Amino acid sequence: MDEEKKENVKESLDKQNAELRKQLEESERYWNDTIETLSKKLMKPVQETVQLQAEAISIRQILTEQIKNMSYQVYKFKQKVKIYEKERLEFYILQYPGKTNYGEKAKLIEGELAAYQYRLDIFDIHINFLRETQKDVDIINFGVKNKIRIYELTEME
Repeated sequence: MDEEKKENVKESLDKQNAELRKQLEESERYWNDTIETLSKKLMKPVQETVQLQAEAISIRQILTEQIKNMSYQVYKFKQKVKIYEKERLEFYILQYPGKTNYGEKAKLIEGELAAYQYRLDIFDIHINFLRETQKDVDIINFGVKNKIRIYELTEME
């Protein structure tokens, strides 16, 4: 791969990474707002809380689906990274004009793969965010169950 083409690929990937970060930041704002809304609904009277339980279960399922889809994207992208890593290793072994040892070759390849690794890190961070959000939904669901149980035991409302 000549230098100009390599630079174009890097610029394209940098641009895609920036767009991905924006999309995922919007997703994080959405989920933060959703959790806040669910939390406020938990404070309402028990009759309105029953509906919240169904909503929390539905939202949890949506989160599970997003985690699954994002994980598939990671696996697909890792496959591309491995292929590119192999191509670069072949280049440094067979065509690189300078004499380098394996450690130096590994560092050169690592530098070239930095934008790819950054994208994988973005995915990992977002998947972790979604998993933590899913835990928050579970906590809200437990709160709903507890509130209903307390109501049943005390018949307060």
